[in-house]
Amino acid sequence: MKTVILLICMGSLYNHIQCQDPTEENWSGKNLTNVPKSNSTKTRKLNLSQNEISLSPTDQQSLATYPDLTELDLSQNAITKLENKHFTALSKLEVLILKNNHISFVGEMSLDGLKNLRILDLGFNSITQLPTNIQMPSTYLQTFNLQNNRLSTLDIKEALKDLNSSLKLTLSGNSWNCTCSLINLSLWLDSSTVILENENITLCAAPENMINYTVTAVNKAEGTLLNCSSSRNVSSSIAPIPSFDNSSSPVTPSVNATNNTSAKGNSWTFLVGVIVVGLVTSLLILLAVKFPRWYDFILSYNHQRLKEEDPYMFEEEFNVDFSMGNNERHQDDENVVVFEQMHSFVPEEDGFIEDKYIDERDITDS
Repeated sequence: MKTVILLICMGSLYNHIQCQDPTEENWSGKNLTNVPKSNSTKTRKLNLSQNEISLSPTDQQSLATYPDLTELDLSQNAITKLENKHFTALSKLEVLILKNNHISFVGEMSLDGLKNLRILDLGFNSITQLPTNIQMPSTYLQTFNLQNNRLSTLDIKEALKDLNSSLKLTLSGNSWNCTCSLINLSLWLDSSTVILENENITLCAAPENMINYTVTAVNKAEGTLLNCSSSRNVSSSIAPIPSFDNSSSPVTPSVNATNNTSAKGNSWTFLVGVIVVGLVTSLLILLAVKFPRWYDFILSYNHQRLKEEDPYMFEEEFNVDFSMGNNERHQDDENVVVFEQMHSFVPEEDGFIEDKYIDERDITDS
Protein backbone atom coordinates (compact mmCIF):
# COMPACT_ATOMS: atom_id res chain seq x y z
CA MET A 1 0.00 0.00 0.00
CA LYS A 2 2.82 2.36 0.89
CA THR A 3 4.47 1.57 -2.41
CA VAL A 4 1.32 2.59 -4.27
CA ILE A 5 1.15 5.92 -2.44
CA LEU A 6 4.82 6.59 -3.15
CA LEU A 7 4.31 5.92 -6.85
CA ILE A 8 1.32 8.29 -6.89
CA CYS A 9 3.36 11.05 -5.25
CA MET A 10 6.18 10.62 -7.73
CA GLY A 11 3.71 10.83 -10.60
CA SER A 12 2.18 13.98 -9.14
CA LEU A 13 5.49 15.78 -9.42
CA TYR A 14 5.35 15.26 -13.14
CA ASN A 15 1.80 16.56 -13.34
CA HIS A 16 2.58 19.53 -11.04
CA ILE A 17 0.25 18.10 -8.43
CA GLN A 18 1.35 18.52 -4.83
CA CYS A 19 1.58 15.51 -2.61
CA GLN A 20 -0.04 16.64 0.62
CA ASP A 21 -2.93 16.18 2.99
CA PRO A 22 -6.15 16.47 0.94
CA THR A 23 -7.65 18.70 3.64
CA GLU A 24 -4.89 21.29 3.17
CA GLU A 25 -4.05 23.57 0.26
CA ASN A 26 -0.76 25.43 0.22
CA TRP A 27 -0.41 28.31 -2.25
CA SER A 28 2.28 30.17 -0.36
CA GLY A 29 4.78 32.22 -2.43
CA LYS A 30 3.03 31.66 -5.77
CA ASN A 31 2.71 35.37 -6.63
CA LEU A 32 -1.05 35.03 -6.71
CA THR A 33 -3.12 38.20 -7.07
CA ASN A 34 -6.45 36.49 -6.36
CA VAL A 35 -7.71 33.71 -4.14
CA PRO A 36 -7.95 30.47 -6.14
CA LYS A 37 -11.23 28.63 -6.13
CA SER A 38 -11.41 25.31 -4.40
CA ASN A 39 -11.84 22.03 -6.28
CA SER A 40 -12.67 20.09 -3.12
CA THR A 41 -15.18 20.66 -0.36
CA LYS A 42 -12.90 18.83 2.08
CA THR A 43 -10.36 21.65 2.40
CA ARG A 44 -9.86 22.66 6.04
CA LYS A 45 -6.64 24.67 5.89
CA LEU A 46 -5.72 27.23 3.23
CA ASN A 47 -2.28 28.86 3.12
CA LEU A 48 -2.17 31.94 0.87
CA SER A 49 0.77 33.71 2.50
CA GLN A 50 3.48 35.64 0.61
CA ASN A 51 1.34 36.58 -2.37
CA GLU A 52 -0.17 39.76 -3.82
CA ILE A 53 -3.76 39.19 -2.81
CA SER A 54 -5.76 42.33 -1.93
CA LEU A 55 -9.14 40.78 -1.02
CA SER A 56 -11.20 42.12 -3.89
CA PRO A 57 -14.90 41.28 -4.46
CA THR A 58 -13.69 38.44 -6.69
CA ASP A 59 -11.71 37.04 -3.76
CA GLN A 60 -14.84 37.12 -1.65
CA GLN A 61 -16.59 34.88 -4.18
CA SER A 62 -13.61 32.51 -4.27
CA LEU A 63 -13.54 32.19 -0.47
CA ALA A 64 -17.17 31.07 -0.59
CA THR A 65 -15.97 27.86 -2.30
CA TYR A 66 -14.35 26.81 1.02
CA PRO A 67 -17.41 26.26 3.22
CA ASP A 68 -15.62 23.92 5.66
CA LEU A 69 -12.47 26.01 6.02
CA THR A 70 -11.20 26.24 9.61
CA GLU A 71 -7.82 27.97 9.08
CA LEU A 72 -6.94 30.77 6.65
CA ASP A 73 -3.47 32.30 6.36
CA LEU A 74 -3.33 35.56 4.38
CA SER A 75 -0.14 36.94 5.92
CA GLN A 76 2.35 38.95 3.83
CA ASN A 77 -0.04 39.98 1.09
CA ALA A 78 -1.17 43.33 -0.36
CA ILE A 79 -4.29 43.81 1.76
CA THR A 80 -4.91 47.47 2.69
CA LYS A 81 -8.54 47.34 3.82
CA LEU A 82 -10.81 44.90 5.57
CA GLU A 83 -14.12 45.65 3.96
CA ASN A 84 -17.42 44.53 5.43
CA LYS A 85 -18.61 40.93 5.04
CA HIS A 86 -15.59 39.46 3.23
CA PHE A 87 -15.75 36.30 5.33
CA THR A 88 -19.49 35.72 5.71
CA ALA A 89 -19.29 32.30 3.98
CA LEU A 90 -16.62 31.01 6.41
CA SER A 91 -18.83 30.25 9.38
CA LYS A 92 -16.54 27.37 10.50
CA LEU A 93 -13.32 29.39 10.41
CA GLU A 94 -11.37 29.25 13.67
CA VAL A 95 -8.02 30.82 12.73
CA LEU A 96 -7.62 34.00 10.64
CA ILE A 97 -4.08 35.28 10.10
CA LEU A 98 -3.74 38.71 8.48
CA LYS A 99 -0.38 39.84 9.87
CA ASN A 100 2.31 41.63 7.84
CA ASN A 101 -0.05 43.33 5.41
CA HIS A 102 -0.73 47.05 4.88
CA ILE A 103 -4.12 47.20 6.56
CA SER A 104 -5.06 50.71 7.67
CA PHE A 105 -8.84 50.43 7.70
CA VAL A 106 -11.06 47.90 9.46
CA GLY A 107 -14.80 47.98 8.80
CA GLU A 108 -17.38 47.57 11.54
CA MET A 109 -18.76 44.42 9.87
CA SER A 110 -15.48 43.08 8.50
CA LEU A 111 -15.62 40.01 10.75
CA ASP A 112 -19.27 39.30 10.15
CA GLY A 113 -20.03 35.57 9.80
CA LEU A 114 -17.01 34.33 11.78
CA LYS A 115 -19.06 32.72 14.54
CA ASN A 116 -16.40 30.19 15.60
CA LEU A 117 -13.29 32.36 15.38
CA ARG A 118 -10.74 31.59 18.09
CA ILE A 119 -7.54 33.27 16.84
CA LEU A 120 -7.40 36.66 15.10
CA ASP A 121 -3.98 38.01 14.10
CA LEU A 122 -3.85 41.61 12.83
CA GLY A 123 -0.27 42.28 13.93
CA PHE A 124 2.31 44.25 11.97
CA ASN A 125 -0.12 46.38 9.97
CA SER A 126 -0.91 50.12 9.80
CA ILE A 127 -4.15 50.21 11.78
CA THR A 128 -4.61 53.61 13.41
CA GLN A 129 -8.04 53.04 14.88
CA LEU A 130 -10.25 50.07 15.59
CA PRO A 131 -14.01 50.82 15.56
CA THR A 132 -15.47 50.82 19.06
CA ASN A 133 -18.61 49.18 17.68
CA ILE A 134 -16.81 46.53 15.63
CA GLN A 135 -18.88 43.36 15.43
CA MET A 136 -17.26 40.36 17.07
CA PRO A 137 -19.76 37.58 16.34
CA SER A 138 -17.64 34.86 17.93
CA THR A 139 -17.94 34.24 21.66
CA TYR A 140 -14.99 31.82 21.54
CA LEU A 141 -12.21 34.29 20.74
CA GLN A 142 -9.12 33.37 22.75
CA THR A 143 -6.25 35.23 21.04
CA PHE A 144 -6.33 38.72 19.58
CA ASN A 145 -3.08 40.15 18.24
CA LEU A 146 -2.81 43.90 17.51
CA GLN A 147 0.91 44.37 18.07
CA ASN A 148 3.03 46.71 15.98
CA ASN A 149 0.28 48.83 14.48
CA ARG A 150 -0.27 52.58 14.78
CA LEU A 151 -2.85 52.56 17.54
CA SER A 152 -2.81 55.39 20.08
CA THR A 153 -6.05 54.55 21.86
CA LEU A 154 -8.43 51.61 22.01
CA ASP A 155 -11.90 50.91 23.34
CA ILE A 156 -13.30 47.49 22.40
CA LYS A 157 -14.64 46.27 25.73
CA GLU A 158 -18.20 46.59 24.45
CA ALA A 159 -17.39 44.45 21.41
CA LEU A 160 -15.85 41.75 23.58
CA LYS A 161 -18.42 41.76 26.38
CA ASP A 162 -19.99 38.40 25.45
CA LEU A 163 -16.86 36.25 25.40
CA ASN A 164 -17.16 32.91 27.16
CA SER A 165 -13.49 32.58 28.05
CA SER A 166 -10.51 34.70 28.96
CA LEU A 167 -8.78 36.53 26.15
CA LYS A 168 -5.07 36.87 25.40
CA LEU A 169 -4.58 40.35 24.00
CA THR A 170 -1.32 41.65 22.50
CA LEU A 171 -0.93 45.44 22.24
CA SER A 172 2.83 46.00 22.31
CA GLY A 173 4.60 48.00 19.62
CA ASN A 174 1.90 50.70 19.31
CA SER A 175 2.24 54.45 19.96
CA TRP A 176 -0.05 54.64 22.98
CA ASN A 177 -1.10 58.14 23.99
CA CYS A 178 -1.34 57.70 27.74
CA THR A 179 -3.53 60.68 28.54
CA CYS A 180 -6.90 60.76 30.27
CA SER A 181 -8.56 59.16 27.24
CA LEU A 182 -6.67 55.92 27.91
CA ILE A 183 -7.75 55.54 31.53
CA ASN A 184 -10.81 53.46 30.61
CA LEU A 185 -8.65 50.99 28.67
CA SER A 186 -6.20 50.78 31.56
CA LEU A 187 -8.99 50.13 34.05
CA TRP A 188 -10.52 47.51 31.77
CA LEU A 189 -7.21 45.66 31.40
CA ASP A 190 -6.59 45.85 35.13
CA SER A 191 -10.03 44.68 36.29
CA SER A 192 -11.29 42.25 33.63
CA THR A 193 -10.27 38.69 32.77
CA VAL A 194 -8.19 39.89 29.80
CA ILE A 195 -4.60 38.66 29.83
CA LEU A 196 -2.30 41.31 28.37
CA GLU A 197 0.57 39.62 26.56
CA ASN A 198 3.98 41.33 26.72
CA GLU A 199 2.69 43.71 29.36
CA ASN A 200 6.18 44.89 30.32
CA ILE A 201 6.85 46.18 26.81
CA THR A 202 3.39 47.62 26.18
CA LEU A 203 4.57 51.15 26.87
CA CYS A 204 3.30 54.70 26.55
CA ALA A 205 4.71 56.85 23.76
CA ALA A 206 3.19 60.15 24.96
CA PRO A 207 3.06 62.50 26.82
CA GLU A 208 6.66 62.98 27.87
CA ASN A 209 6.04 62.45 31.59
CA MET A 210 4.40 59.08 30.85
CA ILE A 211 6.99 57.67 28.43
CA ASN A 212 8.13 54.16 29.41
CA TYR A 213 5.15 53.67 31.72
CA THR A 214 3.07 50.60 30.92
CA VAL A 215 -0.47 51.01 29.65
CA THR A 216 -1.86 49.23 32.69
CA ALA A 217 -0.22 51.83 34.98
CA VAL A 218 -2.08 54.78 33.46
CA ASN A 219 -5.00 54.61 35.88
CA LYS A 220 -2.56 54.50 38.81
CA ALA A 221 -0.67 57.56 37.55
CA GLU A 222 -3.76 59.77 37.70
CA GLY A 223 -3.31 62.36 40.41
CA THR A 224 0.50 62.25 40.25
CA LEU A 225 1.47 62.40 36.58
CA LEU A 226 -1.95 63.01 35.02
CA ASN A 227 -4.61 65.53 35.98
CA CYS A 228 -7.85 63.87 34.99
CA SER A 229 -10.21 65.10 37.70
CA SER A 230 -13.26 65.21 35.41
CA SER A 231 -12.51 61.83 33.86
CA ARG A 232 -11.70 60.37 37.25
CA ASN A 233 -14.97 61.60 38.70
CA VAL A 234 -16.77 59.68 36.02
CA SER A 235 -14.65 56.59 36.58
CA SER A 236 -14.87 56.76 40.39
CA SER A 237 -18.65 56.59 40.26
CA ILE A 238 -18.38 53.31 38.34
CA ALA A 239 -18.27 49.99 40.08
CA PRO A 240 -15.17 47.88 39.39
CA ILE A 241 -15.16 47.18 35.67
CA PRO A 242 -16.77 43.78 35.09
CA SER A 243 -15.45 40.93 32.98
CA PHE A 244 -16.70 39.98 29.56
CA ASP A 245 -19.85 38.24 30.77
CA ASN A 246 -21.47 41.53 31.74
CA SER A 247 -23.90 43.02 29.27
CA SER A 248 -23.38 46.74 29.46
CA SER A 249 -20.67 49.32 29.37
CA PRO A 250 -19.99 50.69 32.88
CA VAL A 251 -19.17 54.25 31.95
CA THR A 252 -22.18 55.73 30.19
CA PRO A 253 -24.92 54.43 32.51
CA SER A 254 -23.19 55.77 35.62
CA VAL A 255 -22.88 59.25 34.13
CA ASN A 256 -26.53 59.26 33.15
CA ALA A 257 -27.49 58.03 36.60
CA THR A 258 -25.58 60.85 38.27
CA ASN A 259 -27.12 63.48 35.99
CA ASN A 260 -30.59 62.04 36.46
CA THR A 261 -30.21 62.03 40.23
CA SER A 262 -29.15 65.68 40.42
CA ALA A 263 -31.82 66.76 37.94
CA LYS A 264 -34.46 64.84 39.88
CA GLY A 265 -33.50 66.47 43.18
CA ASN A 266 -33.64 69.98 41.71
CA SER A 267 -37.02 69.36 40.10
CA TRP A 268 -38.51 68.12 43.38
CA THR A 269 -37.26 71.18 45.24
CA PHE A 270 -38.77 73.48 42.64
CA LEU A 271 -42.07 71.56 42.68
CA VAL A 272 -42.37 71.79 46.47
CA GLY A 273 -41.72 75.54 46.33
CA VAL A 274 -44.43 76.02 43.69
CA ILE A 275 -46.93 74.01 45.74
CA VAL A 276 -46.23 76.02 48.91
CA VAL A 277 -46.60 79.35 47.10
CA GLY A 278 -49.83 78.15 45.49
CA LEU A 279 -51.32 77.04 48.81
CA VAL A 280 -50.45 80.31 50.56
CA THR A 281 -51.89 82.36 47.69
CA SER A 282 -55.10 80.30 47.65
CA LEU A 283 -55.49 80.70 51.41
CA LEU A 284 -55.17 84.48 51.19
CA ILE A 285 -57.76 84.63 48.38
CA LEU A 286 -60.15 82.44 50.40
CA LEU A 287 -59.81 84.64 53.50
CA ALA A 288 -60.41 87.75 51.39
CA VAL A 289 -63.62 86.23 49.97
CA LYS A 290 -64.96 84.78 53.24
CA PHE A 291 -64.06 87.71 55.45
CA PRO A 292 -64.40 90.92 53.38
CA ARG A 293 -64.44 93.22 56.46
CA TRP A 294 -61.12 91.87 57.60
CA TYR A 295 -59.81 92.33 54.08
CA ASP A 296 -61.07 95.92 53.95
CA PHE A 297 -59.53 96.60 57.34
CA ILE A 298 -56.14 95.49 56.09
CA LEU A 299 -56.37 97.49 52.86
CA SER A 300 -57.66 100.65 54.61
CA TYR A 301 -55.13 100.59 57.37
CA ASN A 302 -52.82 103.61 57.27
CA HIS A 303 -50.51 105.03 59.85
CA GLN A 304 -51.84 108.44 61.07
CA ARG A 305 -50.30 111.01 63.28
CA LEU A 306 -51.73 111.26 66.78
CA LYS A 307 -54.21 114.11 67.14
CA GLU A 308 -52.93 117.19 68.91
CA GLU A 309 -55.98 119.02 70.14
CA ASP A 310 -54.62 122.53 70.68
CA PRO A 311 -52.74 123.02 67.40
CA TYR A 312 -55.38 121.15 65.44
CA MET A 313 -58.19 123.20 66.87
CA PHE A 314 -56.20 126.37 66.44
CA GLU A 315 -55.70 125.58 62.77
CA GLU A 316 -59.34 124.73 62.45
CA GLU A 317 -60.30 128.24 63.66
CA PHE A 318 -58.67 129.86 60.65
CA ASN A 319 -59.71 127.27 58.10
CA VAL A 320 -62.38 129.51 56.64
CA ASP A 321 -63.85 129.06 53.20
CA PHE A 322 -63.83 132.51 51.64
CA SER A 323 -66.33 131.41 49.06
CA MET A 324 -69.08 131.26 51.66
CA GLY A 325 -71.74 133.99 51.87
CA ASN A 326 -72.04 136.74 54.47
CA ASN A 327 -74.54 134.84 56.56
CA GLU A 328 -72.32 131.79 56.69
CA ARG A 329 -69.31 133.95 57.62
CA HIS A 330 -71.31 135.57 60.39
CA GLN A 331 -72.32 132.18 61.71
CA ASP A 332 -68.71 131.03 61.61
CA ASP A 333 -67.62 134.09 63.57
CA GLU A 334 -70.11 133.29 66.29
CA ASN A 335 -68.81 129.76 66.39
CA VAL A 336 -65.31 131.06 66.81
CA VAL A 337 -66.32 133.18 69.76
CA VAL A 338 -67.91 130.18 71.43
CA PHE A 339 -64.74 128.13 70.76
CA GLU A 340 -62.59 130.77 72.44
CA GLN A 341 -64.79 130.72 75.52
CA MET A 342 -64.46 126.93 75.76
CA HIS A 343 -60.68 126.95 75.48
CA SER A 344 -57.85 128.95 76.83
CA PHE A 345 -57.80 131.50 74.05
CA VAL A 346 -59.43 134.25 76.20
CA PRO A 347 -58.14 137.82 76.51
CA GLU A 348 -56.72 138.91 79.80
CA GLU A 349 -59.18 140.37 82.31
CA ASP A 350 -59.17 144.15 82.70
CA GLY A 351 -59.99 144.14 86.48
CA PHE A 352 -63.72 144.86 86.17
CA ILE A 353 -66.33 142.37 87.24
CA GLU A 354 -69.49 142.23 85.21
CA ASP A 355 -72.55 141.70 87.29
CA LYS A 356 -74.97 139.70 85.23
CA TYR A 357 -77.82 140.25 87.69
CA ILE A 358 -78.16 144.00 87.12
CA ASP A 359 -81.39 144.69 85.44
CA GLU A 360 -81.19 146.67 82.20
CA ARG A 361 -84.14 148.79 83.29
CA ASP A 362 -82.21 150.09 86.27
CA ILE A 363 -79.49 151.24 83.93
CA THR A 364 -81.92 153.12 81.69
CA ASP A 365 -83.67 154.77 84.67
CA SER A 366 -80.43 156.07 85.95
